[in-house]
Amino acid sequence: MEHTRTPQGDHDHDPGARATARGLGPLSVFPLAIWCGLAVGTLEVVIVVIRKQFVDLNRLYWMPRQFLWLTPIADVAIFAGLGVVLGVVAVMGRPGRWLASRLLFAMALLPLFWVAFPRIYGPAGVLFVLGAGIRLTSVIEGRGPWFRRFVVWSTPIFVVSPMLFAAWTLGGDALAARREAGRPVPTGSRPNVLFVVLDTVAAGHLGLYGYGRPTSPTLGSLAERGTRFGRAVAPSSWTLPSHASFFTGYWPHEVSAGWLTPLDRSRPTLAEFLGKRGYATAGFVANNWYCAADSGLGRGFTVYRDYILPDLASFKWAVLVDRPLEGLRVIDHFIRERFGLDFLRPLARDLWWRFNSGNRKEAAQVNSEFLSWLDQRAEPSRPFFAFLNYYDAHYPYELSAGGVHRYGLRPRDKRELELIQNWRTVDKRNLEPREVDFVRDSYDDCVASLDEQLGLLVDELDRRRMLETTWLVVLSDHGESFGEHPGDFGHGTTLYQTQLHVPLVIVPPKGTGARKVIDDTISLRDLPATIVDLLGWGSEARFPGRSLVGFWDSRVKTTGDPSPALAEVVPTDPVEPDPAKVMAAREVWSSLTRNGWVYLRREGRSADELYHLENDPGERLNLAADPGERARLEEMRGILNRLTGGPLSRDQFQP
Repeated sequence: MEHTRTPQGDHDHDPGARATARGLGPLSVFPLAIWCGLAVGTLEVVIVVIRKQFVDLNRLYWMPRQFLWLTPIADVAIFAGLGVVLGVVAVMGRPGRWLASRLLFAMALLPLFWVAFPRIYGPAGVLFVLGAGIRLTSVIEGRGPWFRRFVVWSTPIFVVSPMLFAAWTLGGDALAARREAGRPVPTGSRPNVLFVVLDTVAAGHLGLYGYGRPTSPTLGSLAERGTRFGRAVAPSSWTLPSHASFFTGYWPHEVSAGWLTPLDRSRPTLAEFLGKRGYATAGFVANNWYCAADSGLGRGFTVYRDYILPDLASFKWAVLVDRPLEGLRVIDHFIRERFGLDFLRPLARDLWWRFNSGNRKEAAQVNSEFLSWLDQRAEPSRPFFAFLNYYDAHYPYELSAGGVHRYGLRPRDKRELELIQNWRTVDKRNLEPREVDFVRDSYDDCVASLDEQLGLLVDELDRRRMLETTWLVVLSDHGESFGEHPGDFGHGTTLYQTQLHVPLVIVPPKGTGARKVIDDTISLRDLPATIVDLLGWGSEARFPGRSLVGFWDSRVKTTGDPSPALAEVVPTDPVEPDPAKVMAAREVWSSLTRNGWVYLRREGRSADELYHLENDPGERLNLAADPGERARLEEMRGILNRLTGGPLSRDQFQP
C-alpha cells in the first residue's frame, strides 16, 4: 500500500499523519501519548466493568466508585510523562523515532492486556505486548490517513467519557441528596439511631464480658445506661454476610452476600426502609474489603463514605500503577527470602504506603467523617440513621500513630513485625506459644485503642447534646480466633464461639434508660426488626426475626418465638487467583446456639459437634456421641434443618 506523502512539518503537528512515516517526530509524540492515555483510561474502565458484570467469578470491585474517572486521569498523567520521555528519544533521529512509536503503542496495549487477563503473569504480559506493539505500529504506519481520522473522530469520545463517569457517581450522590430532602420529615419526636459496628471485636476479649484485661471501659460505661446482651451470636464469622443479616434480617444462605459476591437488591435493607420514611441515612465505613459501596451494603444510604484517597492513592486504581507496585513487592520479598538482603524494603514500603495509604481508615477518621456530616447537614431537625464501621481491631494488628501499647510490646525484630503485618498469610502450623501470645497481646492493644476512640466519639456527641435524642447500638460482626481450637486462627474459618460470640449494647437516649443485662441467647439478625420497632414502625416492617425491645421494656409485649441463633460460613480464600481452587475450598459449616448449647455441623462430614457452654465455654468436650444427650442432639439437628431447609449445600451460597 502506497503511503500518503505530506510535508515534514505537518508530520510533527499531526499524530495521525505522522504515523504514516517510519516513526514519530519529537513534536507528535506528546499529543499522541495524551490521546493514548485518554483511550487507555476509558477502555480500562469499560473492560473492568464488563469483566466484573459478566466474566469474573469475583463480582466485587475492591475499588472506590471514583475509579470510574480516577483511572482515566491517572492514565493520562502516566502517558503524559511517557510522552515527554519518548519525545526525547525521538530527537535521536530515525532509530529514536522508530523506537518511540513502538514503545508508545506497546505501552498503550499493556494496561488493556493486564486488565482483560488479570491472571496472566505480569512479565509474560510485557513480552506479549512488546511484540504486539511492534506489529500494531507497522499496521498503523501502513494506514496513516485512516488512523489520523480515527484519532480525530475518537478524541471527543475519550475526553467526554471520564466526564460522564464522574457525572454518574457525583450526579447520583446529588440526586440521592435531593430525593432525601424532598421526603417529609417524620412526624412526632422520632429519635436518631447510631449503629456502630466494631469490626472483628470478640466478646471474649472485652472486660465488659469478663475478660481479664480492662479492654472496654467505654463500652462498659455505655452498658451502665442501657442493655447488654450477654450471649449475642453473629450470623456468620466474617464481615459481609453478618452485615447483610444486620441490614436485612435474613440468614446468610438467604442472601447473595459472599466472599466474591455483593449483597444484591432482592432483599430490602434497613437504610432503605428508614430513608423512605424520612430519615437521613449515612454510612461511614473503614472495612473497604467487605463494607465499601461495591459490597452492596451502601444501598439505601444517601451518603456513604468508604475509601479515602490521600497522598498518591488516587492513582493506585490504574493497572499501570497497581501491577508494578505488586511486582516491586514480589521482587523485594524474593530478594529478602533468597539472599537475606533488605536494600529494596525501604523503597518498596515507602512506595506501597504512598499509593495505599487510603486503604486503612482509622477510627479517628471515621469519627471525623461522621461529625463533619453532622455539622454540614442542611436539615438538622431531620432524624438520622447513621452506620459506622470501625476496622482498627482487624489484622494487621498495628496501632495507629500515637497508639498506646497497653498489653503488648512493639515488634522487636523482623519476625514479630512479620507476625503483625502479615498475620493472615503467616504459616500457623509451626507457631511457638510465645508468638501466639505476642499476636494476641497486639490484638488486645487494638481492641482497647478502638474502645478509646469510641469513647472520644461518645464524649463529643454528649457535648453536642446529641445523645439526648439518639439510640446507640454497638455491636461486632464477628470475633477472632487465636488457636483455641487446633489450627483455628483469624475469622471466617469456623463457627466456634471465639468467632461468633460478639458484644451487643443498646443504649436509649440519655436519661431514659437503666442498666439491664440479658443472658438469653439472641441472634444479631433480629436487629432490623428491633430498630424499626423501637422507632414505632414495627407493624409496618416486613423484616424477618423478632424484636428485642421487650427484653428491656416491660411495656412491650414480645410476640413470636426467639430467633434461634443460626450461623453459617463457607470457608475459602477470597484472594486465591484460581477460581477452581476457590470453589474447591467452599466447605459449608452451620451452627445453632440455643439455651446454653451449641450444635455445629460441617456438611458432608458424619461427625457433628455438641457443646454445653455453661460447663464447657471453650467448646472442648464434644457431647454429640454421648447417649445421654441423644435427644438434645436430634432436637437441635431438627431445628437447624428446619431453618436451612435441610442440610446446606455449597450451591445455596452464590459463588
